[in-house]
Order: sequence, then C-alpha cells, then structure tokens
Amino acid sequence: MRLLRARRRLFLLLGVLLIVVAAPLAVIAANHNFNGAAERQSAKWTTNGGTVSGTRWHDVPGLGMTKCTLNEVSETATLTVSGGPVRFRVVTDGVPEAPMKPGILRFVPNGKESVTYTFVGNTAPFEADDDHRFDLQWQSPTGATITLHAGAVNLVFQRGTQGCS
Repeated sequence: MRLLRARRRLFLLLGVLLIVVAAPLAVIAANHNFNGAAERQSAKWTTNGGTVSGTRWHDVPGLGMTKCTLNEVSETATLTVSGGPVRFRVVTDGVPEAPMKPGILRFVPNGKESVTYTFVGNTAPFEADDDHRFDLQWQSPTGATITLHAGAVNLVFQRGTQGCS
C-alpha cells in the first residue's frame, strides 16, 4: 500500500514538473518572436499620394525605401485616405507572397480619415548583401477609387554588415 502511494506521489510530482517546464516552452514557441538590436530608423513622407482603383496591388507612391538591414525590421505607416475600402501590406524585396506581419490589413475610411499600422519582419543577407527594399502597397478590394491625401512611413532596423550600398 505504501509503495502504491509513493508511486502515485512520484507520478504526480513528475506531472507537475512536466507542466511547469512545458508551459513556458509552449508560450515561447507560440509567440513567433523576431529578434534584433534595432539601432537605426529612417522615415519618408508624402502629401502627393495620388489615387488607385481596380483590384491590383500598387506601391504607395513616394513611400518605398531601400536600406541595409539585418534581423528584425518594423515599419510603421500612417496614411490619410478617402474613398472605398483599402488594403495595405509591406512587401520586402519584391516578394508579395511573403508580406511583413501581420500581412494584409483592411481599412474602410468614413470620409477623409487617417490610420496607422505597424508591420514587422526579419531580414537576412541574400548573396552576401544586406540591402533590402521595403514597399508599402495598397489595393482597392472592391475596385473603387481610393485617394491618398498624405502618408508617412518610419522604418526601425538593425544595420546590416554585408554589401551595404
């Protein structure tokens, strides 16, 4: 009888220990963290944004930039738009299949309104080069005309070390 109780206590203790160790590991794995020593930033702004219609993706005029980056990058975009629903994404190095996180975001302006989004991603050298292109893109999901009245982007990054121009 004592042996049975001792085994139960041992299994209970092992179960609790397993939960104590496994729970933090599961939380860390689920967070999808990016890492970097962000030390630099670069900003651009425009008041001549133009218009877009149709359902194709277009670069937002005047807000793309090329920077020498490594590891985590975050881009915050603030835009004043009017018209129909609009979708935004940030594409790195011209690869639309892998937009920066959280991916494609939708906004429905009520008149002339401003919105701010932050996108995050990781960069790494490609063919011994840390230069990367970041393009904020927009699209009208319904084909309605959308007007950009003003916009600004701010890129926060760690400077790369390879082949920087």
